[in-house]
Parts: sequence; C-alpha cells; structure tokens
Amino acid sequence: MKKYLNLNNIFSIFFFVTLFIIGISIFSHYGISIDEDNSRINGLVSLNYIVELFNIEIFDKLKTLSLPQIHEYSEQGNGVIFDLPLSIIELTLSLDNSREIFLYRHFFTFLIFYISLIFFFLILKKRFNSHLFGILGVLFLFISPRIFAQSFYNSKDIIFMSLNIINLYYGIRYLENSNLKNGIYFSIASGLSVGSRILGIYLPILICIFKIIQILRSNILIKEQFLKLFQIFLLILMFIYIFWPYLWADPIINFYKAFINIGVHQVGIYNFFLGNYIPVEFVPWNYSFIWIAITTPISYIILFLIGIGIFFKRIVNRLFKIDEKSVYNDLWRGDKEKIDILFFLNLVIPLVTIIILHSSIYTGWRHIFFLYPSIIFFTIYSIKIIRIYYIKNLVFFLSLSFLIISPTVLWMYKNHPFQYVYFNSIFKKNFNEYFDADYWGVTNYHALKYILNSNKEKNLFYVGIIGKGDLNISRSFLTIKEKEKIIITEDINKAEYLIDSYSRWDAMKISKNELLNNNQFKNYYDIKINEVPINSIYIRYFK
Repeated sequence: MKKYLNLNNIFSIFFFVTLFIIGISIFSHYGISIDEDNSRINGLVSLNYIVELFNIEIFDKLKTLSLPQIHEYSEQGNGVIFDLPLSIIELTLSLDNSREIFLYRHFFTFLIFYISLIFFFLILKKRFNSHLFGILGVLFLFISPRIFAQSFYNSKDIIFMSLNIINLYYGIRYLENSNLKNGIYFSIASGLSVGSRILGIYLPILICIFKIIQILRSNILIKEQFLKLFQIFLLILMFIYIFWPYLWADPIINFYKAFINIGVHQVGIYNFFLGNYIPVEFVPWNYSFIWIAITTPISYIILFLIGIGIFFKRIVNRLFKIDEKSVYNDLWRGDKEKIDILFFLNLVIPLVTIIILHSSIYTGWRHIFFLYPSIIFFTIYSIKIIRIYYIKNLVFFLSLSFLIISPTVLWMYKNHPFQYVYFNSIFKKNFNEYFDADYWGVTNYHALKYILNSNKEKNLFYVGIIGKGDLNISRSFLTIKEKEKIIITEDINKAEYLIDSYSRWDAMKISKNELLNNNQFKNYYDIKINEVPINSIYIRYFK
C-alpha cells in the first residue's frame, strides 16, 4: 500500500482527476462539425452489415434507416473501431434525440483521449524516470489549443492519435519483455489502431522491425524468437481483421483498396493556404510543416527544435563512432535510447510516407494529429536536458515551466470554446488572410444559438448560409424546442439571417458585400478570435 500511496502517485492521481473533471465539465460547450454525422453513419453501416450477416434479430431501428451497403460507403476506409461500439450503445439505449446522440459521442471522444493521456504519462515516466516529466508531457499535450478543443468532437483524428499512443505504450512494453501476455496486448492495441485508420499499420511494422534487430543482436535462440515474433504478427493481422468488418468479406482486396485510398485526391476540395486556394491534389510538400508551425505554441516549437536537434546530433555521432572496439557500437544503448529512436521514427516515417505518396491532406493538419505526441516527446526531451545541465533549482524549474504554459492557458480560457481556431503569434492578427479558420463549421452551432437567444419571443427563424457548410447538422445539435424554431433555407429571398463561417473549400469566391447589400442584409454579430471574425451573422433589414 505504501508503494502506491507515495507523494508522487497521490499527486499524479489528483492531476488526472482534475483533467477528467475539466473534461466532463465542458464537453457540452462545443459545437458540432460537418463530418460527425458521416462518422455516425459509418458505425451504423457496419452494424447493419453484421446484423444482416449473422441474421441477428435485434436493433429494429436499423431497419427503418436508409443505409448504404458496407462496400458502397466511402467512410469505411477509416475503420469503425470507435463508431461501431457507439452505434451499438446508441441503439441499445434507444437514443432518438440527435443532441443526446452527438453529446454522448463527444463525451466518449474525450474519454478515449483522456485514457490515452494516462498511457502517454506512463511512457514519459518510464523514459525519463520521473513522475514530474510525465505530468509535464501530459500538460503540454493537454494544453495544446487545437488538440484540446478537437478532443471533444473530432472522433476521427483525435481517436486515431489516442489509439496510436496506446499502441506505442504496448509496443514499448513488448520490446522490453516479449512474453506472450505483452505480445497479445500489443496485438490488440495494433488491431484497435489500424481499426481506427489504416495508416496505423506503420507502427506495428516498425515495432516488429525493432524486434528483429533485437533478435539479431541477442544471437540467442534466433529461430525460436523469430517463430514467436511471427506468431505475434499473425495475432496482429487477426485482430485487425476482427476489429474491421469491412475486411471480413475479402480481407486482402479490401485492405488494398483502403490503403490505396490514402493517396486518392478528393477532387473539388481546396485548401486556403498562404492566401491562395490550392486543390488538394497540388498541396505543396511543406503544407503540414507550415500548419504545425503556425498552430502550435511558439514555446513548444522552440523546445521541440532544441530536443530534436540534440537527439539528431547524438544519433549522427553514434553512427560515425560505430565499430567493434568502441563503446559506441550500436544505434542505442538501453531501453531509454531505444524509446527515443522509436519516437523519432514515429514522427519521420509517416511524414516521409505522406510526402512520397502525395496523400490527400486538407482542412489543416488534423489528418496527422497522431504525430503530435512525438513532437511533445522531444519537447520534454529538451526540458529534461535543460533541467539536468542548466537549472538545478527545482522551484525555479517549476516556475519556468509554469511561465511556458501560462500564456497558452490564458488564451484558451479567454477564447473558450473556440480553441480550435488557435494560431500562434506568427499569424495571430491576420490568420484569416492566409489560412482556413473554422473549416468544419463548428461555430455555426453557436451562431444559431445566438440568433435564438437574441430574440426569445420570436417563434420561427429562417436561416441561410454563405459559402459552403451544413447548417442542418448544426441545427440537429440544438434542443428539441430550439430546433422547432430554426428553419434552414437555401433560398436567400426567404432567409432572415445569413451565417458565414468563412468556409470556402470549393474555392468559389463570393462577392459578399454585393450579396449582402443587394439582398438587404447587415452585420448582426461576429464570433471573433484575436479580434478576427471566424463566424459572422447577418440580419435582413428593410430600407
């Protein structure tokens, strides 16, 4: 009991309880993205497939839904490891209210992210042999505005990032002790990760390559070790198959189709990038690097560059000094350096793969959020070195750490719940001139709420949209009484209000002033970040 009730563990428990309380207190504050209904249908399609395949007489509601066949639904390439269980819960609890359905999806999205924070803490605590650096790493990940906000509603990219963290943890455990139990845990975690997004296949392959190197280095029972590794590899394939119903009918062909789709470009979708609309098939190689650089706190980036620079220098020196007689006779010495290399490759391999395959990346860098924990890892790597060599005083070190994160915390508090439109000081005041802001239309829900609250005596509001977006999904997130008051119209002549979330993914240039003046609209309210409008409401007036 004393082992688990020491001061470090008590503080760690208190820390994670605090994070959980924060999450459950505010998860209902966020709007809804235009992709969330697609993800929900993704789970229902797979559930319907399973029910029909095994002729299960449950979930009568499925029969009333007009669902496509599993091989016809494009979202199946994303996997359903999150969406399928939530569809089962939704139908089991007979949830009919769309707000309740999406709210519980938001809660579970945060819950999975929260669980991954615990695993990230365990990885960092093991690597740096310190509760403090584990907690700092979790803080840096948690206090990253875009990651924080999307952890409540992005059931695609945040879920994949979270499952990837868990897979990393069990992969590290398997490399340290390759017994059957750790192998099974690692196989399950790999199946879950790939079952979220097919790109997750790179991590179990990477771990297996590390294991092969370990086997060759050990020179002990090589054949037996390779046989055990092959068994784990088969287990990984088995769990991928089990967790992804799309593969059941034809695992090889369907897996190949899903993998090929990584590089398929979504024709007609444009990124607003550096002031120009660029088709996704022509996204420049530095697209992701620039997005990460402008939407991550500057202090994090500086610390990351220091950490990755020190690590890279160490690796290069190690390569040049490798020989039979030198103590520097291997790429890593011990488990800690092996974890460093693993995180480095976890960052580099996907980036290089995406660049080589010229994969479709759009709506910011959300598709590669799963790389962000590796960025935070090297941020903590840098802080650890600074602590060892330059700051001996613990109080001063903690004070400095507080100063690093406090500006971001204050910004997040001030701009709650719109942290998903965070830009650092590089483009703080004019980001709207160069980049997409609310590309998922999450603020549209808040715009509808403002319209309702600004005139509570009115019974009906006819609302239209400027540009691209889906106000119907935002309307579905309102309460039943609120939904009855909102009528979404595509006819501008009928609209009393117009909402503009500045989403132009079709690159269609709109002469907004002319549109508004000709149809007798004036500015009514702006949702702003850093004094820059990210969503505007216009109301009809009569001359």
